Amino acid sequence: MSLLARFGGTLFLRLAALVVLAVLASQVFTLWLTEQQKSALLARQLYAQVLDTLADYEEALDRLPAAERDAFLLRNNLPGLPRLLPLAQAPAETFPAPPFAAPLEAWLGNAVGEPVSVRMSRAERRELWLKVPVLDSHYWLVMPLRRYLPPALRPTLQAAGLVALLSVLAAFALAWRTTRPLSRLANAARHLEAGRMPQAVPVSGPREVRDVIERFNTMALALDKAASERRLMLAGLSHDLRTPLTRLKLAVELQDDLGDKAGMLNDIDELSRIVGQFIDFARSEETRPLTPLALGELVDNVLTRFRRDDMEIVWQRGDATINGDALALQRLLSNLLENARRYGRAPFRVSLQPGAGHCELRVHDSGDGIAPELQQAALTPFERLAAHRGSDGGSGLGLAIVSRVVAQHGGSLRFEYPPDGGFAVVITLPTLAAAD
Repeated sequence: MSLLARFGGTLFLRLAALVVLAVLASQVFTLWLTEQQKSALLARQLYAQVLDTLADYEEALDRLPAAERDAFLLRNNLPGLPRLLPLAQAPAETFPAPPFAAPLEAWLGNAVGEPVSVRMSRAERRELWLKVPVLDSHYWLVMPLRRYLPPALRPTLQAAGLVALLSVLAAFALAWRTTRPLSRLANAARHLEAGRMPQAVPVSGPREVRDVIERFNTMALALDKAASERRLMLAGLSHDLRTPLTRLKLAVELQDDLGDKAGMLNDIDELSRIVGQFIDFARSEETRPLTPLALGELVDNVLTRFRRDDMEIVWQRGDATINGDALALQRLLSNLLENARRYGRAPFRVSLQPGAGHCELRVHDSGDGIAPELQQAALTPFERLAAHRGSDGGSGLGLAIVSRVVAQHGGSLRFEYPPDGGFAVVITLPTLAAAD
């Protein structure tokens, strides 16, 4: 992904680009307007000078006989000064007249009563050649432009560039000050989404942004309070149920052998497992500090406990160090293995594969797995799939606990159907270097 594609959609760059474009557009318009005003001013100055010069030459030529007029004009043909030349003295090379010549032609045409032609000479000196009528003939009126040409555009462009640069820096500063509170708010929202209570976002920025931040802080506190009350209630009820269940199991075991004694004990054990899942679910909402741990050793400890229960598991060990909560990760792997034993089929495989900045923990069984259209629902708390509802004694919290623990560790969860058959749950977690 290119840098432009990655950051081009951020509010910061959009605001900065908008201000920069506005500044550049205003600078271009200002330069264009300045040039238009300079051209209009120059045209008015030349118009007045041309009329004065024509009046002087017309008065001088009117006092001379027609045969002496050309000689008079040649004597007054002094470079660098306004002068009147016969048509035979046309410039050797000309190029299109500058923009200010258009209004000059129109004004002079109205003044002399006929169209006036304007050309620009390519001689050593920049001169304007105007074909004008004087008395009963037409002449070239040559007007030097040195005194009329505006100053060089370079200083103006330098000043405009400096102003544009300062405006761009101001635009980036303004965009940063505007979007910084929103970036903090987005970061806090990501923490909240991952199940962690974020610190209160500092209230800053425009009024609308401050209102949003204040509402977010209030909402986050309300959610945290509701979650705390829910955890307390769920953990309290689950803990209170354990004592009567223990007494009930002890009473059943002390009774004489009855036909339904084994079934009653199994039901009590199922109730105990459900209560245990309630407690695990309540604990999964708690935010605990993450510490460096060796994930391979943690998996070893969990597999040892399941192997004691006669569950054969192939362990493809790898080594990875992560920042994690050991109890939560043990709970995660235990739920995955319990689901594999309860709903899948042997053989069972567990593998840990380190990668670049992450590691993959894979739990694979040979069962049919979860249908793709039901996979998202399976991650919802208390959601039990129709195929197992009312028949397995589960509570619908196993995968919900797994999903919550994965989110708290900044990882991801996905379901796979490997080419060799079966079903796999793949957990991707950042390793210690990536987490830092």
